[in-house]
Amino acid sequence: MQLKGFTKRGRPLGMNDDYVVESIDWKGSDGDLAREIRVEVFVLEQGVPLSEELDETDPVAHHVLAFDAARNPCGTARLFPDASDGTMAHIGRMAVVGRARGNGCGRAIMSALMAEARQRGFLRVELSAQIHAIGFYARFGFVVVSGEYLDCDIPHRTMQASLSHGLAGSTTVEDVSVPSG
Repeated sequence: MQLKGFTKRGRPLGMNDDYVVESIDWKGSDGDLAREIRVEVFVLEQGVPLSEELDETDPVAHHVLAFDAARNPCGTARLFPDASDGTMAHIGRMAVVGRARGNGCGRAIMSALMAEARQRGFLRVELSAQIHAIGFYARFGFVVVSGEYLDCDIPHRTMQASLSHGLAGSTTVEDVSVPSG
């Protein structure tokens, strides 16, 4: 199912000129596609052990899958509530295949998940950013809130962003536009 809402450019939420982002069922065939992307990016490219890549959060998280203009799956990520703070969500397992990197796929995924977090009423979002991706997440309002640490032998820093809401917690049109750059 495609995410609801529109950007201020009138495009469906989670869609830019080249990519569309859809909510998926982790247990279905789209979940298989998301798992394949994560294995390709994290396990094969980055050397993360499969036993650490797929975890107990997956069955309960909200997952999205990005498709290119030819309907080829090219990116995925997940959103889930913080275990102890009901006002905070986490974005994680953001993975984009090599052919789609630097072309807007990641922006489409992040825009969709930030809008979903707002729609669900979260006030903040946290993520664990690989060091090379800090600038990417900063474009979405994330700021570094921790020192550097290793996760699966890859340097990371925790980042957080505050979410803005319109009346009664609804997402305003300006809140969901895809950032440029």
